[in-house]
Amino acid sequence: MPTTPDIRTLVESFTNDLSTVMRRAALEEVHAKLNLAIGEVGPKRRGPGRPRATVSKGGVRLKGSGTPGRPGKFTLEQMEKHGASILALLKRSPGARSEQLSAALKMDAATLRIPLAALIKAKKIQVKGQKRGTQYFAM
Repeated sequence: MPTTPDIRTLVESFTNDLSTVMRRAALEEVHAKLNLAIGEVGPKRRGPGRPRATVSKGGVRLKGSGTPGRPGKFTLEQMEKHGASILALLKRSPGARSEQLSAALKMDAATLRIPLAALIKAKKIQVKGQKRGTQYFAM
Protein backbone atom coordinates (compact mmCIF):
# COMPACT_ATOMS: atom_id res chain seq x y z
CA MET A 1 0.00 0.00 0.00
CA PRO A 2 1.38 3.47 -0.88
CA THR A 3 2.48 5.62 1.96
CA THR A 4 1.25 9.14 2.65
CA PRO A 5 4.35 10.89 1.22
CA ASP A 6 4.01 8.92 -2.05
CA ILE A 7 0.36 9.92 -2.41
CA ARG A 8 1.22 13.55 -1.61
CA THR A 9 3.93 13.70 -4.34
CA LEU A 10 1.57 12.14 -6.88
CA VAL A 11 -1.16 14.69 -6.08
CA GLU A 12 1.34 17.61 -6.29
CA SER A 13 2.66 16.34 -9.63
CA PHE A 14 -0.88 16.03 -10.98
CA THR A 15 -1.88 19.54 -9.84
CA ASN A 16 1.29 21.05 -11.36
CA ASP A 17 0.63 19.33 -14.69
CA LEU A 18 -3.02 20.35 -14.62
CA SER A 19 -2.22 24.02 -13.92
CA THR A 20 0.35 24.06 -16.77
CA VAL A 21 -2.19 22.65 -19.22
CA MET A 22 -4.85 25.14 -18.07
CA ARG A 23 -2.45 28.12 -18.46
CA ARG A 24 -1.44 27.01 -21.96
CA ALA A 25 -5.08 26.60 -23.02
CA ALA A 26 -5.99 30.04 -21.66
CA LEU A 27 -3.04 31.67 -23.49
CA GLU A 28 -3.95 29.98 -26.77
CA GLU A 29 -7.53 31.18 -26.43
CA VAL A 30 -6.42 34.78 -25.75
CA HIS A 31 -4.02 34.63 -28.71
CA ALA A 32 -6.79 33.38 -31.02
CA LYS A 33 -9.17 36.16 -29.89
CA LEU A 34 -6.47 38.81 -30.46
CA ASN A 35 -5.78 37.48 -33.95
CA LEU A 36 -9.47 37.80 -34.80
CA ALA A 37 -9.61 41.34 -33.40
CA ILE A 38 -6.41 42.87 -34.81
CA GLY A 39 -5.16 40.42 -37.40
CA GLU A 40 -2.00 38.35 -37.48
CA VAL A 41 0.41 39.42 -34.74
CA GLY A 42 3.53 37.62 -35.97
CA PRO A 43 5.87 38.94 -38.66
CA LYS A 44 4.67 38.72 -42.25
CA ARG A 45 6.31 36.00 -44.25
CA ARG A 46 7.96 36.96 -47.50
CA GLY A 47 7.55 35.03 -50.69
CA PRO A 48 10.02 32.50 -52.07
CA GLY A 49 12.08 35.10 -53.92
CA ARG A 50 12.04 37.83 -56.46
CA PRO A 51 8.82 38.09 -58.45
CA ARG A 52 8.81 37.25 -62.13
CA ALA A 53 9.20 40.02 -64.66
CA THR A 54 5.93 41.42 -65.89
CA VAL A 55 4.95 41.89 -69.49
CA SER A 56 2.83 44.94 -70.13
CA LYS A 57 0.30 45.11 -72.94
CA GLY A 58 2.08 45.87 -76.19
CA GLY A 59 5.49 46.20 -74.57
CA VAL A 60 8.48 44.10 -73.69
CA ARG A 61 9.66 44.28 -70.10
CA LEU A 62 13.43 44.29 -69.96
CA LYS A 63 15.75 42.90 -67.33
CA GLY A 64 17.14 45.66 -65.10
CA SER A 65 14.56 48.18 -66.25
CA GLY A 66 14.24 49.79 -62.82
CA THR A 67 17.86 50.89 -62.65
CA PRO A 68 18.80 54.39 -63.77
CA GLY A 69 20.60 54.71 -67.07
CA ARG A 70 19.01 51.59 -68.50
CA PRO A 71 16.18 51.42 -71.00
CA GLY A 72 12.79 50.70 -69.52
CA LYS A 73 10.33 49.39 -72.05
CA PHE A 74 10.04 49.13 -75.78
CA THR A 75 6.75 48.76 -77.52
CA LEU A 76 6.63 46.26 -80.34
CA GLU A 77 6.48 49.11 -82.85
CA GLN A 78 9.65 50.66 -81.41
CA MET A 79 11.44 47.31 -81.53
CA GLU A 80 10.46 46.85 -85.17
CA LYS A 81 11.51 50.42 -86.03
CA HIS A 82 14.92 50.09 -84.35
CA GLY A 83 15.42 46.63 -85.86
CA ALA A 84 14.63 47.91 -89.36
CA SER A 85 17.01 50.85 -89.03
CA ILE A 86 19.80 48.57 -87.75
CA LEU A 87 19.25 46.13 -90.62
CA ALA A 88 19.28 48.95 -93.20
CA LEU A 89 22.52 50.31 -91.76
CA LEU A 90 24.15 46.87 -91.72
CA LYS A 91 23.20 46.32 -95.38
CA ARG A 92 24.92 49.60 -96.29
CA SER A 93 27.99 48.96 -94.13
CA PRO A 94 28.48 45.26 -93.29
CA GLY A 95 30.83 44.43 -90.45
CA ALA A 96 29.95 47.48 -88.35
CA ARG A 97 30.63 47.36 -84.61
CA SER A 98 28.19 48.43 -81.92
CA GLU A 99 30.00 51.76 -81.31
CA GLN A 100 29.66 52.59 -85.00
CA LEU A 101 26.01 51.56 -85.03
CA SER A 102 25.18 53.66 -81.98
CA ALA A 103 26.97 56.70 -83.45
CA ALA A 104 25.23 56.33 -86.81
CA LEU A 105 21.80 55.82 -85.28
CA LYS A 106 22.38 58.45 -82.56
CA MET A 107 21.30 55.88 -79.98
CA ASP A 108 22.74 55.02 -76.59
CA ALA A 109 24.80 51.80 -76.52
CA ALA A 110 22.61 50.30 -73.78
CA THR A 111 19.49 51.05 -75.80
CA LEU A 112 21.04 49.52 -78.91
CA ARG A 113 21.78 46.19 -77.20
CA ILE A 114 18.15 45.21 -76.87
CA PRO A 115 17.19 45.40 -80.59
CA LEU A 116 20.54 43.84 -81.53
CA ALA A 117 19.87 40.88 -79.23
CA ALA A 118 16.38 40.49 -80.70
CA LEU A 119 17.78 40.51 -84.25
CA ILE A 120 20.43 37.94 -83.34
CA LYS A 121 17.80 35.72 -81.75
CA ALA A 122 15.60 36.05 -84.85
CA LYS A 123 18.67 35.14 -86.97
CA LYS A 124 18.37 38.29 -89.06
CA ILE A 125 21.95 39.35 -88.36
CA GLN A 126 25.15 37.37 -88.03
CA VAL A 127 27.84 38.01 -85.42
CA LYS A 128 31.62 37.65 -85.69
CA GLY A 129 34.13 38.37 -82.96
CA GLN A 130 33.92 38.98 -79.23
CA LYS A 131 33.35 41.85 -76.83
CA ARG A 132 34.27 45.24 -78.35
CA GLY A 133 35.53 43.64 -81.54
CA THR A 134 32.16 42.13 -82.39
CA GLN A 135 31.08 42.79 -85.96
CA TYR A 136 27.51 42.54 -87.19
CA PHE A 137 26.42 41.45 -90.66
CA ALA A 138 22.92 41.48 -92.20
CA MET A 139 21.72 38.11 -93.46
